[in-house]
Amino acid sequence: MAKNLLEWSDGQDLWARDSLRRVALASDHATSDEDLAGIRKNVIAAARAIKVLPGATVLEQSHLGTLANEIRRTALLQLGPVQNIDRLAPNQQLRLAPAGITLVYGENGSGKSGYTRIAKRLCRSLAREDLRSDVFSATGGARRVTLRYRVGEDDPVALDWDPETAAPVVLQQISVFDSGNARLYVDNRNRIAYLPKEIAILEHHGEVCQRLSQGFATDENNYLSRLAVPFSAGYTPGTSVTMMLARLNSSTTDLPTEDELKALAETADVEQDELKMLERELATDPVAMATLRRRIVERLKRIDEVLSSLQADLSTQLEIRLNAARTACIEAEAAVWLSAVGRFAHEPLKNTGTDAWRILFEAARSFAISSIGHDGDHLPSVEGDLCLLCQEPLSEAGASRISRFNDFVSSEASRRAEQAKKQVDELIDGLKKLSVPSEEVISESFGAYAELGGECARVAEGLVDAVRELGKRRTAMLSGASEMPALKDLSELLSIIRSDQQRLDADADQLEQSAIHASRLDEKRARLADLRDRATFAADLPAMLQRRGDVSALHCIQQCQQLVNTRAVSNQITALRKELVTAEFHKRIDSEIEALDLKHIPFQLLETSAGGQNLFSIGLKGVKNVKNNQILSEGEQRALALACFLAEIADDREKYGMIIDDPVSSLDHIRIRRVAKRLVAEAAKGRQVVIFTHNIVFFNEIVSEAARVGERAPIVKTVIRKTDAAGFGVIEEDKEPWVADLGGRIEDLRQRAKSHASVTEFDTDSYRRLVKDFYSDLRETWERGVEELVLNKTIVRFVPDVMTQRLREVGVDDEDYRTIYHAMKHVSERSGHDMSYGRDLPQPKPSDMIDDLKVLEDFRSAYKAKQKALSASRSKLENPVKALLE
Repeated sequence: MAKNLLEWSDGQDLWARDSLRRVALASDHATSDEDLAGIRKNVIAAARAIKVLPGATVLEQSHLGTLANEIRRTALLQLGPVQNIDRLAPNQQLRLAPAGITLVYGENGSGKSGYTRIAKRLCRSLAREDLRSDVFSATGGARRVTLRYRVGEDDPVALDWDPETAAPVVLQQISVFDSGNARLYVDNRNRIAYLPKEIAILEHHGEVCQRLSQGFATDENNYLSRLAVPFSAGYTPGTSVTMMLARLNSSTTDLPTEDELKALAETADVEQDELKMLERELATDPVAMATLRRRIVERLKRIDEVLSSLQADLSTQLEIRLNAARTACIEAEAAVWLSAVGRFAHEPLKNTGTDAWRILFEAARSFAISSIGHDGDHLPSVEGDLCLLCQEPLSEAGASRISRFNDFVSSEASRRAEQAKKQVDELIDGLKKLSVPSEEVISESFGAYAELGGECARVAEGLVDAVRELGKRRTAMLSGASEMPALKDLSELLSIIRSDQQRLDADADQLEQSAIHASRLDEKRARLADLRDRATFAADLPAMLQRRGDVSALHCIQQCQQLVNTRAVSNQITALRKELVTAEFHKRIDSEIEALDLKHIPFQLLETSAGGQNLFSIGLKGVKNVKNNQILSEGEQRALALACFLAEIADDREKYGMIIDDPVSSLDHIRIRRVAKRLVAEAAKGRQVVIFTHNIVFFNEIVSEAARVGERAPIVKTVIRKTDAAGFGVIEEDKEPWVADLGGRIEDLRQRAKSHASVTEFDTDSYRRLVKDFYSDLRETWERGVEELVLNKTIVRFVPDVMTQRLREVGVDDEDYRTIYHAMKHVSERSGHDMSYGRDLPQPKPSDMIDDLKVLEDFRSAYKAKQKALSASRSKLENPVKALLE
């Protein structure tokens, strides 16, 4: 049997256990940049064999949101009141039936999604969501959610929950399904993949490892490039310094410590006296003189390479390119500004289109990619799409504005400005990487060369001048100075030092040939070389320490690469997959696919793991090189997602609860009915089933199916509305949507008519709109009255069944027809039809509204009385006529 996630985690390094914890707690298991930086810091500490990692916390059962001991069923009984979350109205309670169905209807923008987001934070949800305060309020304030839940038969628990703290673990029994965490998603290769939670955590941990590995690979290449530059020229072979330097390379396993380097650079007074004595004694020694010249030759070769490279890197051609790029960038930015002024002159906020605004746009685009999987260079700009700031559906005006923003960002002017800036940045980055030696380093390095006499002193000064001028030129090019130091011609200087290299090499050969070699003299020469190298090494100590640091960092990075290798993660994913994706699970998926009418599509379950990534997916049999989304419709993908979700929880023997948010998006009517039947069937098993929807057809399908099932699937209906007085998320318990309640409509119209009683001005535009809205709703209420009252719900919109037995109370006579005809004609004149000038009737007063509504109320009362009589008389038609006995 494969180890579960906790067991496997116990055998991993501390940094990995901490990473798994961060992934488990992260929203959508996607670690933040801050978490990623913390994990990287821990990996580096582990590579350096630091056993204590401050801030590292191991993965525990509570982080997984699963239960270790409690198996009794938990029911969520109440959400709310809420405080400072989204823009949800305070003092509202969303009560949920502990068994059966809680059916919650809310139109787009009603606040329904706010309660769904709260549920996703509290319950078992693969894609957690951050709960935000009202983004339109400057005051903010503490966020709170009052909730009630019950475990088994225990008394209900009331909790004032702070979203910054962990939710009660027992609520993790309840699973959430919505478009964001369906556990079935289209991956980068457009394949639909189902992710159990343990595998999802491991996969995202593998993604963290791969992201870290990419960063470490970049660091490794940078260090290798720096270490590839020669740095030890001028030292005598065989001295203590050269032996130490042999340990300062990327392949060494015996890297010297900083203390060793510092100790080698320190010379006691007696050693300094010895150095001076040996220099006087061997001043004319051919071997010492030859060694000095060899050292100078090496340094001349190195400075030759440095100056030649800098001349090429700081060339006049580069100066011209950089100036041209900067000019093009300025011109492109000016063009963008002019375009912005023209495009956004009438926008409500000034400076729209500027660099600061562009940063905001790019941030919003990144947020769209990471949060809603949006793919592309544009922001969502269709009416009804969620605004990335307020997270409310875009209005027509908002969608139009975002479209203008998208067009602006993708315009030719913006594209050219972006390219021009990128070209300048690339040139500047190249300049920043150039290293110009300091004047002090050159002066010290060529002091011995200057003392050789002749032109050497002048040449040494020329080298110092050369690096000074090159440094000034680099600085000026970086800053974009108006006056640019000219590139000095170094050809004569380079020619001299190249000639001196040959001359000094030849002098060294002659001196070595004329040298006398006696053992005592050779010992003094070796000692002198060692002391001189150590004196030079002392001057080079900062560079040596830097070198040592680079090698140490490289070794650490290479060790980090080994630590973040994803082989172990892939192996564990494979083991868990075999454990979790059993033949029984295959059967459950097949059963759900059949239940949701997807059998016509030849699906197959595919299982692979690579690079810590789980490629556990449902593909199409026999289809090659064709993306699934080119074959499956949005509705089919949504239905398949729900099938996998239901297949997972079907193995839950305790029948824990589920919360479903708009499961029928993009589904056709047949599948909407199938989904309704499946969810009602789950409720009939004894589950707590909470359904949020804005689809009235689906709402009525649930109601109809629950009625058919009967007492095994009890149902409570709730409506979430937005009102002008209270705002979003106003809850009306035991209510149905407006289209389903004639009595509720009449009461609403009555209250509206009464509220207008104080109006005295009847010729204003605002009053005309008020009248139009009232009579439009009154006309719709008459229509609803025909459906609900006159036809007795024999045929109902959005409900598929024809209930023939209700015909018992249906009977329309001429007087009924007359009343309905004239009432509809009257209200239609005021409800949206364009009235001709010849019939410009005066606006009805509030008292007229009450009178017109009374016509409907009186009709309802009279018709209900008629229905009783009809029911009584027609019930006789249902029974046989009794025969008479004589």
